[in-house]
Amino acid sequence: MTSETPVVNSGRSIRRFVPVTLAMPVLGSALGIDGGAIFQIFASDDLGLGPTAIGVAFGLGVLSVPVQIWAARMPLWRARRNLRTFLMAAAAQVWVLAVLVASGDGSGVAGLALAVTVVAEISLSVLYATAWQPLMSYTLSAVERQQLNTRVRAIGGGLVAVSVLVFAALGQTARVGFLTMVGLVAVWLAVGLRRIAAPDRPDLAAASAASLPDKHRVPTPMRWIYLVFALVGLASWPLLLLYVHLVLWPTANLGVVGALQVSGTLAASLAWRPTDLDVTARARAGGVALVAAGAGLAGLRLPIETRAEMAAVLSLVVVAAAATTTIRIALLELAHRSIDESSSVRVFTLLDVVGSTSLQLGLFVGGLLVASSSDASNWVVDPYRIYLVAGALAALAAIVKLRPPRVSMCPGRGVGE
Repeated sequence: MTSETPVVNSGRSIRRFVPVTLAMPVLGSALGIDGGAIFQIFASDDLGLGPTAIGVAFGLGVLSVPVQIWAARMPLWRARRNLRTFLMAAAAQVWVLAVLVASGDGSGVAGLALAVTVVAEISLSVLYATAWQPLMSYTLSAVERQQLNTRVRAIGGGLVAVSVLVFAALGQTARVGFLTMVGLVAVWLAVGLRRIAAPDRPDLAAASAASLPDKHRVPTPMRWIYLVFALVGLASWPLLLLYVHLVLWPTANLGVVGALQVSGTLAASLAWRPTDLDVTARARAGGVALVAAGAGLAGLRLPIETRAEMAAVLSLVVVAAAATTTIRIALLELAHRSIDESSSVRVFTLLDVVGSTSLQLGLFVGGLLVASSSDASNWVVDPYRIYLVAGALAALAAIVKLRPPRVSMCPGRGVGE
């Protein structure tokens, strides 16, 4: 491919990608993927789950790593089918959660809800991660990818912010209806993806050549990107809503805090400007902001009581979310610029393995730290906030070492194209 070659089916495919980009944040939040705020709210309020149980469930996703690594060998021509299968499965899982919320508090019900979020995390890594970004890399240019991963995704973030506020204010019956609607949207998305652009299934000889070991080798630039992605996942303020509710600010409106956390992501996405130039400086700026937010939170006294302290907490939540999002967008674009078509599924599936596993470990540790911080009244700074500062510093140290790909791994395509 040359820089003058038109992107495959570009205009029509962008429109096909938009509905999923808009809806995935709400769907993931309801399923508890990556510690989704909606799941945290109904798990705590309606199902009576505590921070340790939720953290352990989120952390159990790491047990699926061998399956996820196996999934990295899936060919690109299966991506459309994988994406549609994921959405249909997600719809079924959301409907199960709706039934559980309708059933009310109970140990059996709560345990099944945790099992659903573990399965949802696995299906995301095995089906969605092997399809979404690889299809974008196959179909779209750098600027088009960044438009979807920032501006369109920002609108999806706005939908999630509103959804968190609305969901927190709803009663039990209305929450069941909300989850049911989310499942229906997932089915609609799966049906609409029938015509999304995807590679044709190769003949037997081509498929055999594509399965050779060197075709599955991870490009060298990706190794440091994986490390940074892992550290950022660990440092991304795990189980924040539970920490706010149980330790930092017991009287806080969790819907407002959760919505502001999503709003930070929204602000970072809207502020991002698609570019053909190097994006590592943006990742470094995000790392500095994440360290500053963690240090600011560590400097507050507990519990939060004054209006100034409340405003500081809300501001720091926005800054931390924006910083984390900025880093991830930059890393994602660096990954796109480091691959070719034969390695795209493997690279992005492994990137999801690294990202989701680090998030799950962070959520597991976060659950333990929230529980221990609630009994740490004699600590100058409780364990949870110490973890946030240490994690942010480690992530920044790795980000500083990031270097842009010297040449694009995609034949004939410039680094920024």
